[in-house]
Amino acid sequence: MKISKSKRNILENIFFATLLIITVIMLASLVLGTSPFYYVEGNSMHPTLENGDLIIIYKIDFKNLQVGDIIVFNSPVYNVRIVHRIKEIKIIDNEMVLITQGDNNRVPDPGYVREENYVGKYMGIRIPYVGYIGQLLSPPVNYILIAVLLAYFVYTVFVEELKKGEKRKQ
Repeated sequence: MKISKSKRNILENIFFATLLIITVIMLASLVLGTSPFYYVEGNSMHPTLENGDLIIIYKIDFKNLQVGDIIVFNSPVYNVRIVHRIKEIKIIDNEMVLITQGDNNRVPDPGYVREENYVGKYMGIRIPYVGYIGQLLSPPVNYILIAVLLAYFVYTVFVEELKKGEKRKQ
């Protein structure tokens, strides 16, 4: 099946725009130190969130968090990033701490979530299954893939321009 030049140009532009958006998000993540995206691993938040969901998070002020909010945090006990619901808020030694628990878990998480552990609040937007891509393409594989795809795109554009230049000379 042969694709016409105009359709090919449209597909290349869509591809380039998508790569550009992904690159901007990744660069923003590096500069800001956090990403607005997080993928759910495991079933601890079932049925609210499922394994493989891609969720949007936003870092609101820690003091504005409330019981019932779903947050992403770096576990102070397990040294992994977790997405769970705030079950209780306590003040210990004049410091606000959170007790969290997965919706599908029988007991709260061990340890307290402190402000320095907090990554962001789930904004209620989830895209099923897309998180599996993030799980497969975690750093540095995703950066390498994007670099290769961008290089390929720049190469194809460059070759097209060379062909156009040669046609003009003839």
